[in-house]
Amino acid sequence: MTEKKDQHAAAPLPDLRNYTRPELEAALAGLGEKPSHAAAIFNAVYKKHAANLAALPLVPVRVGAALVRGFSLKPLEAPELLRVSRDGTKKMLFNFSGGAPAECVVLPAKDRQAACLSSQSGCACGCTFCATGGLGLKRSLEPREITAQFEACLKEAGTLNSLVFMGMGEPFLNWENVKKAILILSDSKGRHFPQAKMTVSTVGVIPVIEELAASDLKVRLAVSVVAAEKELRARLAPMEKVYPIRRVVEAVRAYCRAKEALVMFEYILFPGVNDRPSDSALLAGLIGDIPCRVNLIPYNPPGGPGGETPRIKAFQRELIAAGVRTYLRLERGADIGAACGQLAAGN
Repeated sequence: MTEKKDQHAAAPLPDLRNYTRPELEAALAGLGEKPSHAAAIFNAVYKKHAANLAALPLVPVRVGAALVRGFSLKPLEAPELLRVSRDGTKKMLFNFSGGAPAECVVLPAKDRQAACLSSQSGCACGCTFCATGGLGLKRSLEPREITAQFEACLKEAGTLNSLVFMGMGEPFLNWENVKKAILILSDSKGRHFPQAKMTVSTVGVIPVIEELAASDLKVRLAVSVVAAEKELRARLAPMEKVYPIRRVVEAVRAYCRAKEALVMFEYILFPGVNDRPSDSALLAGLIGDIPCRVNLIPYNPPGGPGGETPRIKAFQRELIAAGVRTYLRLERGADIGAACGQLAAGN
């Protein structure tokens, strides 16, 4: 007779890398240990790369034994594929559990290197121009999966000067996990990466913009405008129907007042669609009174190289003439599908 599986088998223990330090302090207290041990545990895991909870450097054996009862510490995922662009951009593919592929990118620039991290496998926003949106949402990534991307990027780059949450997914639709990853990476006992050098991009999830405005987080905010005219934006970015751009801009205006900070607006230029003089005038009228900078991004078709559009420099001049600080983004990695809008968890 075949033995039936125990339907009451114990649930898997939570992974310690999904906990912020304050959460770990509370968990230690629940295990009957001093919360102050959380600092040494973080140091052992994130700085010394310890992998055995029962034998963490500078952590008492008794505390390690308590951790083993309450937590797991799975091996950190490593990328399955690395591709290198002609311009030095590096794209890495992860295959997280449950059929959740995700990509991250190392972006080199003169004397600087940035890491672009994914917050979800796929995306539910459905932007018509984005390869990630074409996948649909597989699932949101856990904090440990986001920090695994950071570690892989750091290993490839040697040093990182900034982090951008602009990879696969809408970070504000996985905000609790993204926020935890930010707190873990910036923790002084962990990687101690400055929050002021992190940027989180959103298509405009208003409740989280409002939460961010009221928080102590020092991360920078980037908002993808796509188009200043609502009907056109709704066709290109369906989230317009949930969070209309004019309401998004009102939330951004309040954010800038609360944080006394500027915001970055991202604007992808589609030739003949949203790059006309009337479009630059609409955009300037929409955001002209907000302390901001605009990054103009050439459209990068999924699966193919993009490049500078005929109108991009004229569009920039029109915005500058209207008093809007405007820059052209130098797109990198298009030949390996690593540019803005091209991440699709493929080869």
